[in-house]
Amino acid sequence: MNTKRKVFFRADAGPTIGYGHFIRSLALADMLKDDFDCFFYTQTPTDYQKKEAAAVCPLVELPATDSRLELFLDMLTGDEIVVLDNYFYTTDYQKKIKDKGCQLVCIDDMHNIHYVADLVINHGNASPEQFSKEPYTQLCLGLDYALLRRPFLEAARKNIDKVKNGTDERVAICFGGSDPLHLTEKALIELLSIPDIQWIDVIVGTHFNAFAQFENSCVHFHQNISAQEVADIFTACDVAIVSTSSVCIEALACGAKVAAGWYVENQREGYLDLISKGLGIGLGYLAQTDFTMALKQNKVKSSFILSNIRENFIQAFKSLDYV
Repeated sequence: MNTKRKVFFRADAGPTIGYGHFIRSLALADMLKDDFDCFFYTQTPTDYQKKEAAAVCPLVELPATDSRLELFLDMLTGDEIVVLDNYFYTTDYQKKIKDKGCQLVCIDDMHNIHYVADLVINHGNASPEQFSKEPYTQLCLGLDYALLRRPFLEAARKNIDKVKNGTDERVAICFGGSDPLHLTEKALIELLSIPDIQWIDVIVGTHFNAFAQFENSCVHFHQNISAQEVADIFTACDVAIVSTSSVCIEALACGAKVAAGWYVENQREGYLDLISKGLGIGLGYLAQTDFTMALKQNKVKSSFILSNIRENFIQAFKSLDYV
């Protein structure tokens, strides 16, 4: 008899909101799937999302209309653990899920609403005092709860030390699946002026279409690639130029020297944390940065250790059985 607890994940992706919510929630589902029955609910998924989810858990499609909020509530029986990841899930919506009898987990970046959830996950630098929450709400804070996909967890466990000879001949660029400010093009234009760079791996999402602008033998585009392929690129590169979102933690887990900045407000706290810990080269606000600075600084820590992340999440979710 199947006695596994059901976990319903609810996150969307697209050119406006990006793919970060979807990817990190799916990473959590992958960590939990052997101990829980996981199901992922998302609006009008792309072929890329379907392919990524197929290796983890069943994907349930919702319409890209306001009706998706109520439709999801109608699918709840009260026995599930629900995981929400986005900014439009208000306190009132949380209460509706709790009123169904479900236990609730929220993935947080901004800690700018009141939480009635049973568990809140924030892998940034937030402190407990920054959260408005109920007395029963548990907090899973910091990099011990980094939402990393399997290839990056495996890379992190290897404790890769990428200190080589100080050269930056091979560069990787990734600003997420949407890149609304066209930072990829800006970075490439500036980096191609540096003669020492021999190879640039550029990771882009579905909506990137400026390939013809960069017909250069050292530029290699990778569109909608798997997590393993991303991990391989970050492991091979000398420096990774990224935004301070989940992709930054992924690059660090692979042992890359990271040069990072922010371009939306929810990335700013992660940026300040990265710089304060000396884990990366600070590029500031990416729309105004000089990307050549990424190759002119070298004083960053050479290793990044993440331990027992999967086990930490399993323990946290199993504790909900007793709430």
